[in-house]
Amino acid sequence: MDVPEASNVEKVESDDQIELRQREELTAYTTELSARITSKSNLRQENLTCTRPSEEYFARLDSSLKKNTAFVKRLKQFTASQLDGFLKDMSGLNLTKYISEVSSSLIEAKLKMTDVSAAITLCSKLHQMYGDFSTAFFENWLKILTIKPGEKLANSSKTRVDLRFFAELISVGVFSNKMGLPLLGATLTGLIQSDKEDHANLSIILSFCRHCGEEYAGLVNRNMHTLAQKFNVELPTYTLLTSDKQQNLRNLLKDYFYTLCKHLYSEHKLYHQAIRTNRNILASKGEVSSERKEKLEMMQSNFEKLSTSVQAMAELLNDNMPDLPKDEEDPVKGMVLENGKLMFDS
Repeated sequence: MDVPEASNVEKVESDDQIELRQREELTAYTTELSARITSKSNLRQENLTCTRPSEEYFARLDSSLKKNTAFVKRLKQFTASQLDGFLKDMSGLNLTKYISEVSSSLIEAKLKMTDVSAAITLCSKLHQMYGDFSTAFFENWLKILTIKPGEKLANSSKTRVDLRFFAELISVGVFSNKMGLPLLGATLTGLIQSDKEDHANLSIILSFCRHCGEEYAGLVNRNMHTLAQKFNVELPTYTLLTSDKQQNLRNLLKDYFYTLCKHLYSEHKLYHQAIRTNRNILASKGEVSSERKEKLEMMQSNFEKLSTSVQAMAELLNDNMPDLPKDEEDPVKGMVLENGKLMFDS
């Protein structure tokens, strides 16, 4: 009887282990995605069909100026850890006359990504209690998300969180599709169309793809897409938008990605031109000035950051990285890589 070679047995075992791990990864992804879809769908249904309290109910709550204004002021410092406290305070306050101030404070809050889910819960509660909250809140969003042509963002970090926050508010029904989607679409279009060269808004667009891409553009990262095809698994999908509307946004994001690839190609070319220039200077003069060294290191750092972002977006869009030409020349003596950085021997 033939006995399988040890190396072949090990290879079969290794393949089995890989397949098991891949199945576990896919199962974990689909389970988590399905739970998120269900949770959002349930909250959306609550927000769209809520029955608000009567005037008699509010008459029994505290309407004092001191307590209500204190609540409004605290909203500007909202964090996820404070959610339970805010919900408890809300249950005893009559905020009817302060909804405009509540809306403004929520807009001013400097939320982190980790605060968004809690903020959505709070806003849903406000929406379910106060009929004019959504309208007042939306008016504030109009002010901060309307992007004028050529206008530079004052705070891109806040815009990154705000864009996800606003998209989630539409998703859970605090804002209707009719109310919220035109503004979201205009904001994304403005961020992308005005940024096809410098890509100053890249972190904002990349963040939106990560947090909202599945729902709004039907994005599935390359790894999960490949595994789903391999194991013939149908992935759960959101139903907020039709596939046609998702495709429209996907096309917009892909167009942005292709301009990003051109940017990467250009930066790669400039970076390697600088390397060759410094090589020639080193060969002819025996040394390179500290200014040139610093400039090259900065170019390398910027190129690596851009390349990492392009790779991340390629994965999210299930697209390919651009093929970059390789520098045919080898580094000459005196130029070495140290901890991934291009250095010069003195």
